[in-house]
Amino acid sequence: MVPLSRCSVPAFIRSPFHHTTQPARNQGKPSRKQVKNQRPATRLNVMPTHATTTLPPVLAISGSDSSGGAGMQADLKTMLANGVFGMSAITALTAQNTTGVRSIQDTEPNILADQIDAVFEDIPPLAVKIGMVSATDIIDVIADRLTFHHATNVVLDPVMVATSGAKLISDDAIAALTSKLFPLATVITPNIPEAQVLTGIAIDDADSMEQAARDLVERYGCAALVKGGHHTNDANDVLAETGGAVTWFEGVRVDNPNTHGTGCTLSSAIASNLAKGETLPEAIRHAKEYLTGALNAMLDLGHGSGPMDHLWKDR
Repeated sequence: MVPLSRCSVPAFIRSPFHHTTQPARNQGKPSRKQVKNQRPATRLNVMPTHATTTLPPVLAISGSDSSGGAGMQADLKTMLANGVFGMSAITALTAQNTTGVRSIQDTEPNILADQIDAVFEDIPPLAVKIGMVSATDIIDVIADRLTFHHATNVVLDPVMVATSGAKLISDDAIAALTSKLFPLATVITPNIPEAQVLTGIAIDDADSMEQAARDLVERYGCAALVKGGHHTNDANDVLAETGGAVTWFEGVRVDNPNTHGTGCTLSSAIASNLAKGETLPEAIRHAKEYLTGALNAMLDLGHGSGPMDHLWKDR
């Protein structure tokens, strides 16, 4: 084998160091000619770009349900499932499960006012859902803050009377609710027992349901959706609007004993659809379709009337 001479080996192999014929003091420095002709470097302050999205914001004003099936928990799940960004102002803490309510602690009025203000000042909602409010001072605060912030698309679920006919809130609270919150509502969504208390009309067929809905519009100046699920073998609802229009929404009763949170879910879905720009009849129709799907999912949890599957569309 012929040995390689040193000259036959490239310089970059012979030494790991860079060799130059310039004096050592100039090594690593640009020449004057290079400095003279060199242009200053341009600093580009370019921020990285990110794709952004937005969702219609909706505020739920309601109580907390520790079992997660109704109240604020049902409201936020429903809003998420219906493509809006849900926000909350909690009116009360409850200890409850599928078998009943153990205790209730109302939120301090100033704390509730701060919750509503904080939401409106930063992310103004395009719709508001109001659930159960049992105290007059809580009702006063809600009415005051919603009026101050010029709230729109207000959906009010007047949780006043149980299916059995028993009143859930005091007469004073009912008076405050009807005189201060109903006038701010776009639509109220009473069930048949609640519509009977509000109108004094005995509801036993479709004609009396429609009469009650019209009466509510005349009394309170807002649209009224009277829900038929508590009365007949079907689930037909009737909407009376302030302009005189009446719309019936046909529904099929789902044979499912787990109906905890149906009223909260329907009203939250209506508010969500209004925030997306739907008309009131459209919002109600799509909300009923969503609720029917949640009941048809046949979720079975708890020892009593259990919750529904609010995310049934994603299963």
